[in-house]
Amino acid sequence: MQSDVLHCELSSGSGYVMDWHTHDCHMLLVPRRGSLLLSTECSQADMRLSSLSFSAVGLDIGHATSAACRKQSHLTLYVEPDYLRRYGPRHAGTDLQAAIAQAGQWARSDVLDAILLLYDRIEASPRSPSREPDLHAGRQHHLNHLLFDECMRIIARGERLDAGDGRGNNALLIRQVQQFIDEHLEQHHDLDTLCRQFHLSRRHLTRLFRDIASESVVDYTNRRRVEQAQRLIGERGMSVLQAGLAVGIESPSYLARLFKKHLGLLPSDCRKVH
Repeated sequence: MQSDVLHCELSSGSGYVMDWHTHDCHMLLVPRRGSLLLSTECSQADMRLSSLSFSAVGLDIGHATSAACRKQSHLTLYVEPDYLRRYGPRHAGTDLQAAIAQAGQWARSDVLDAILLLYDRIEASPRSPSREPDLHAGRQHHLNHLLFDECMRIIARGERLDAGDGRGNNALLIRQVQQFIDEHLEQHHDLDTLCRQFHLSRRHLTRLFRDIASESVVDYTNRRRVEQAQRLIGERGMSVLQAGLAVGIESPSYLARLFKKHLGLLPSDCRKVH
């Protein structure tokens, strides 16, 4: 594991924008929280990246990125071209440079998500002043190679999301919509807001969502709100009013109707069940 072939950067904050540019190396773009829009000279439409996917952008490909929501963080891994050229045939049995010659998007694996959790744990762990620089750098070095290995393993499988698999791309898109709703349950999600967020027409979003999720956007949102309110009441001891406000529902009577519809019980029953 050479130390100078991979370089990792973490970016976070609101309003992230990076205008059109190129790199003299390959790039892996891995969202950690929130989502990003990626434009490249190879694609006709923006790619939306979330914590369900990652992207690879090849050497000298023009691209631009911007935050698709207010709060986001992402990890960028820069890969030396010669290292990738040697790595592909030896470890993946394929020409990885050709696989990412044009920018693409791939679904993340459970292993990749576990590696990203390790980044979080290392950042949050207390550091000893005497050993901090070398120890932290060593851990970061190993994680960078683990991240690279897993991304290359996924790419080598050839299951590229934007390679004509319409059903797979649509499923990922709807999972991203669901993730956005889950992360903002306290907000009011009308169809127009979601359409603007994901650059879709009302007709296309409603048809895709029902086709993939087997329920409407409204039913999914209300069901998730009820499930979260149930946890807040039963496990955290919140009042019905507090739990309702936490999930964006101001009326206790309306919350009670949703509980009856989706769970078959009343909010006050949650404490008894718990």
